[in-house]
Amino acid sequence: MSDLSQLLTDEKRPAVTADLATFAEDTVAAQKGITGAAVKAAVGTAKKLDSDIVTKGVNRMLPEILGDLQPHWTAFTADPSADFGNFLAGRSDQVVDALMAVADRNAEQINVPALAKAYNALRGKGAGIIEPTIPELGRILQRHMN
Repeated sequence: MSDLSQLLTDEKRPAVTADLATFAEDTVAAQKGITGAAVKAAVGTAKKLDSDIVTKGVNRMLPEILGDLQPHWTAFTADPSADFGNFLAGRSDQVVDALMAVADRNAEQINVPALAKAYNALRGKGAGIIEPTIPELGRILQRHMN
């Protein structure tokens, strides 16, 4: 049985992290309206502090994300459909809850008051931002597992 922890090896982790960071940046860029402006402003503020913060954040959270998604990967590989993204989309409530839990645990460690305030202000919008992106997240992980 394959395990998502394979994506944490020195051989695979940099490419997975890079793809997921690009995915996160593209997701932020695609946001519209008042929420989109707020998300873009928060990420922009974070990038002023550290231009590589998105990649560093993805890399830090990757083990937790993969651990939380492992049960879904196990179920997927037991009876594989063609697309892990579609598989995850069918379980979007569980996946969103898992991803938000990872974000919340990591947000507790934010030591820059402005970033913590921005996270707390936008936290309620997180599920709505994440949910439509679940299929692409699954496809990225599946591509790296192959």
